[in-house]
Amino acid sequence: MKKLFLIPLMLLATLAFAASCNEDEHITDGEGQIIPEENEAEDDMDGTKGRYLVLYCTRTGNTERMAQTIQSTLDCDMIIVEPETPYENDYNAMLDRAQAELDAIEQGNYPAITTSVESFDEYDIVFIGYPIWYSHIATPMQTFLHNHADLLAGKRIALFASSGSSGIGTSERDAATLVPDAVFEESLLLTSGTLGSMDTRIPAWLEEIGANREDNQENANESLDVNIIMANQTITATLEDNSAARDFFSRLPLEVTLEDYNNGTEKIFYPDPELNLDDTPRGCAPTAGDITIYEPWGNVAIFCRDWSESNSLIKIGHIDGNGIEALSVAGDVQVIFERQQ
Repeated sequence: MKKLFLIPLMLLATLAFAASCNEDEHITDGEGQIIPEENEAEDDMDGTKGRYLVLYCTRTGNTERMAQTIQSTLDCDMIIVEPETPYENDYNAMLDRAQAELDAIEQGNYPAITTSVESFDEYDIVFIGYPIWYSHIATPMQTFLHNHADLLAGKRIALFASSGSSGIGTSERDAATLVPDAVFEESLLLTSGTLGSMDTRIPAWLEEIGANREDNQENANESLDVNIIMANQTITATLEDNSAARDFFSRLPLEVTLEDYNNGTEKIFYPDPELNLDDTPRGCAPTAGDITIYEPWGNVAIFCRDWSESNSLIKIGHIDGNGIEALSVAGDVQVIFERQQ
């Protein structure tokens, strides 16, 4: 699996954006207390810890506390998003800079950050956390989403935010604009009046969106076995362990129409958005039952009979046993792809 390129944690300062945020002004980032030593070990991970990733930026430490509660509940990966230039300690200077950055973003100019992620393929849900600044997503996270919009296309995203009293609606619209092809789950907002109950509110929210520690642990090294359900029959398939296959697997369940192509040679459909092909081996001489991607068009092609080798074909799986016979019928076929339980 790919490594996550995490950036070392820097000291953060205090920020509040309204008089109702006074409680936030008394919460610092802990200088080694809120960021425990075990997080440093995560920088050396050789792989991912299951199905979930928590990404967050923070100023007062409130969003960080939310992120850590999610991470500890799910036992998943976590990354902090940091600005290239640390924010000023002076409160008024910080406010001026934040407003200037928000104004610049409206003109298409995003402030630099030091955090990047190479791939999200292994994750089913990406949690995005941020403080709300003048009703908007904090600017470092806006930059991160802008920079990673293509990689996050098609991914499930769950937003969580902290604020003094502002609502989350404007920031939700920010996220939908920055990552228009993502699938957004129900968001979570904790204000100065509800932060004290995060230990109960966060687990309830995770349960509501279907994220739990057991699924994360069971699927950290899960097999990529798939059911393909037709009107009167269910056949099975096994996916390859590559980026494109895992991207496909992360989107299941998926209901599609397999179109007949090339006089019954293939059954095809077009995933939207296209599957991520990063670091996926190219070239395939398909045999009957192979599940492939035709790179020039971006379509998934299931071969019903053997075909000639092509460098444009990418194998992502194979129909088990004689299951391909059920798909080798004339015309289009309506199917549902789902994970095997």
